[in-house]
Amino acid sequence: MENQGRTLQPSESSLRATSSRIEGSAMQRTGSWLNHASSARSSVFTHSSKGEDDEEDLKWAALEKLPTFARVRKGILKGNEGEPLEVDVEALGNVERKMLMDQLIRATNDDNENVGIEMPTIEVRYQDLQIHAEAYVGGRALPSIANFFLNKLEEFLSCLHIVPSRKRPITILDNVSGIIKPGRLTLLLGPPGSGKTTLLLALAGKLASDLKVSGEITYNGHRMNEFVPERTSAYISQHDTHIAEMTVRETLTFSAKCQGVGTRHDMLMELLRREKDANLRPDPEIDLFMKALSLKGRENVITDYILKILGLDICADTLVGNEMLRGISGGQKKRLTTAEMIVGPSRALFMDEISTGLDSSTTFQIVNSIRQANHILGGTTVISLLQPAPETYELFDDIILLSEGQIVYQGPREHVLEFFESMGFKCPERKGVADFLQEVTSRKDQQQTESMHGAINSF
Repeated sequence: MENQGRTLQPSESSLRATSSRIEGSAMQRTGSWLNHASSARSSVFTHSSKGEDDEEDLKWAALEKLPTFARVRKGILKGNEGEPLEVDVEALGNVERKMLMDQLIRATNDDNENVGIEMPTIEVRYQDLQIHAEAYVGGRALPSIANFFLNKLEEFLSCLHIVPSRKRPITILDNVSGIIKPGRLTLLLGPPGSGKTTLLLALAGKLASDLKVSGEITYNGHRMNEFVPERTSAYISQHDTHIAEMTVRETLTFSAKCQGVGTRHDMLMELLRREKDANLRPDPEIDLFMKALSLKGRENVITDYILKILGLDICADTLVGNEMLRGISGGQKKRLTTAEMIVGPSRALFMDEISTGLDSSTTFQIVNSIRQANHILGGTTVISLLQPAPETYELFDDIILLSEGQIVYQGPREHVLEFFESMGFKCPERKGVADFLQEVTSRKDQQQTESMHGAINSF
């Protein structure tokens, strides 16, 4: 009986084997059910996405059948749930503009590449550029009432060749030459008094009439007298001049209305024609943005775009302010000064000491915003900084070094240390590259570098 009882009771190993088989079959059934569920969900989403694509195709087909005049003012915008919406470019509300900006920032494709249209770029060349001035020295250079009338009287008598002029000739730029490439962010470095501001003013076509200029400056091979430089380039001063009672958005909108849309409308018409001939469907966000950008009187869209890429959207409705009226911060005013220029059709920007009065963190944010805008819009930008931080210095593509009115180095940022090492100047390990470049181009600081390394090299 005991043997029979033992034979009737299953062993522990057999129980574990049986339970494992049961669990395995259950897991197989569960995995099979999950696979069916996931395939069902994927099929549902696939059908949903196909349905949205079909709806978008139908809307695009209806849009392409419209006349050109009406098609330019219509676009497709994806809603919050991804559904395609047909919108009127001239009637975009705040919600539609915000959705367009969010989708446009994330877009990476460019319709112009598909049809062979290149964005207009500017290559600035200056060759044998010399700038001379005549100025009073010593006590006669002080801005006083007596000196003002005395200088005016002396200028009048010197014109009649009665008395000689006491002005002394000063060479600001001495036979400088170089090329500024489009789509690259260029840093202009040099000690105070090296001629950085004069070079930027000369490249922007805003030099004073009393300066003696020789040499040649061309934009894509065209001289300054062949076009209007003010419509192509912009000079951004180190001083911020704004209307304190206007908000940030109102300031940019006013600037956009004054500068106009330039040649963007003509580019849009050519883009639409080539896309229709090639039977291509453009990206909805870029198509809608370009249409809104090119139409006159609709500056709000480009204003929102510039606010977004420069980080001014958080203070768009805040007053600019001044010393007597509370408004935006100093860094935001610097961004606003830059935004006023890039909101227009200008393709070449020359910025002079935009970091004056700002900390290194704010300067980094501003330069990073300008860098993004320069790469997105394909502009030509030169920024003059006195002493940038290492992280700010790394944002630039090219470097121009000025010293006593002459260019010491112009080229890629990665090769500047190699160039100075070949000249006998080596950057210390714990010194920033920008600080080293400022010291090596100054005679006083250059002597310190020579004493540290035992070199006797100079320019």
